[in-house]
Amino acid sequence: MVELFRTLAERLKENKPSILVTITKTRGGTPGKPGFKILIGEEGRIAGTIGGGAVEFYAINKRKELFSSNSNSFNETIRLVDTEKQSVKSDFENLKSDVRQSTTDIVLPAWCGGEVELFYEIFNHKNIMYIFGAGHVGAATAELAIRQGFYVEIFDNRKDILESLPGNIYSQKHLIEYPPAPFEFKLNANAFALIVTQSHKHDLPVLDYLLTKYADMRYIGMIGSKPKVTECIKIVKNKNAADLVLDNLYAPVGLNIGGDTPAELSVSIMAEIFSVMNKKQANHMRLNYSEIGS
Repeated sequence: MVELFRTLAERLKENKPSILVTITKTRGGTPGKPGFKILIGEEGRIAGTIGGGAVEFYAINKRKELFSSNSNSFNETIRLVDTEKQSVKSDFENLKSDVRQSTTDIVLPAWCGGEVELFYEIFNHKNIMYIFGAGHVGAATAELAIRQGFYVEIFDNRKDILESLPGNIYSQKHLIEYPPAPFEFKLNANAFALIVTQSHKHDLPVLDYLLTKYADMRYIGMIGSKPKVTECIKIVKNKNAADLVLDNLYAPVGLNIGGDTPAELSVSIMAEIFSVMNKKQANHMRLNYSEIGS
């Protein structure tokens, strides 16, 4: 059991979707007993067992449905049924109607006649943020994002800066060379990206990389003055064609709430991200990119 929870902790740290299934109650003959647990990932069974057989096979196969749902937990009562003995009654007949309606029948090759109640706990980070630049603004934004349940990965080319970060403000940190150097990480296209490196010479190639390799990313924010952003947009347009889609680009990043300290900027950035998530109108500082010529 300890190994199962250790494995779950490691998977959470690596942002690997996982489901912990626990038998909470049984009635009649069942292969598993209350307290039995199994850890399931996208690849199938990881550790533990709920007794094997059809119940476990069913729970493993349910993973795709649960990973694609918005649920954090889910209860289910499974009735073990042999089609050749449908007339046999069990305690299931005495259950309340609302419990019956949430019951799933599973056909077994032998008569079992029991019921198993399963509790599914779904560990799947819905919101992922990639922060390029671990300086003051990047660190402050990471801290706010972590508090709001984001899975935060920070990238920087400065080892000393990364090593100085408090461990509670990121999920993972990576020492890299910024693009155009080879970038070996596979990013989630449904994530949020923030570009706040220490120099425009790094911001621009990272921006170009994200806009071309991850054009459908949910949100790409880049810090900078209006002249800097304007010049970056011109360069990106010249390189990738004038009709490059920039709908998901927010630069200069953040909402216009005033203030220029790292704390104020981080609040501005997170407020903008939540406005995008909730599809709400807000006072963005982003430029009108259609007015920027190539």
